Amino acid sequence: MNNFKLEIKLEGPALIGAGVGFGAEIDTDIVFDELGLPYIPAKRIKGCLREAANEISDMFSIAKIDGEKIDINKTFGNPGEEDSAPVYFSNLYLPDYEKNRAWLNYLTNEYSTFITHDRIIEYFTEIYQQTKIDRYGVADEHTLRTIRVLKKGLRFGGLVKIDSDEELILNTLLLACQNFRQMGTKRNRGYGKITCVLYDSTNKLLNAKPLLEELCTD
Repeated sequence: MNNFKLEIKLEGPALIGAGVGFGAEIDTDIVFDELGLPYIPAKRIKGCLREAANEISDMFSIAKIDGEKIDINKTFGNPGEEDSAPVYFSNLYLPDYEKNRAWLNYLTNEYSTFITHDRIIEYFTEIYQQTKIDRYGVADEHTLRTIRVLKKGLRFGGLVKIDSDEELILNTLLLACQNFRQMGTKRNRGYGKITCVLYDSTNKLLNAKPLLEELCTD
């Protein structure tokens, strides 16, 4: 088993949605734990990276680059099949998540008047409101929507484990990370710009540029 670290930095506000709202105030909300700390689910990361890898495959096809240098199904698994893929993703958390979570758990119990679930969420997020505008520039009635987004600049990290020594799989993952530029809801509205990088077990940043140069000059 080979261990790697995946890190995502938010280059802009991001709506990594939970698929539900929050009470009567928030129509679309983010994913956070029971204390209010935001995180990115592993399943979401795997889906986004697979989509990024599919885009790479399409680019290779158009540019007539050897597509055998990557293998999407071998890396992420075949849809509908029971056999698991050799690549395993953890949830992505804020730096020092476990330590901060332990402290916040203590503080929310001892000082519940001052440190609350809602205040923790507020520290990492911003509230935006949007409404639909008709062709005359007038806001349509009953179209006001309130969304909560993660603040620009936040970093999330987690483990990636590869149960294989095949270079093909690591290359596929590395190129997918390189192409992974946006995630979350409202990506076509400017939300969710990110940078995604991969580190090896020695914390060395893996660079996709040499691989791309090799593929493009073959």
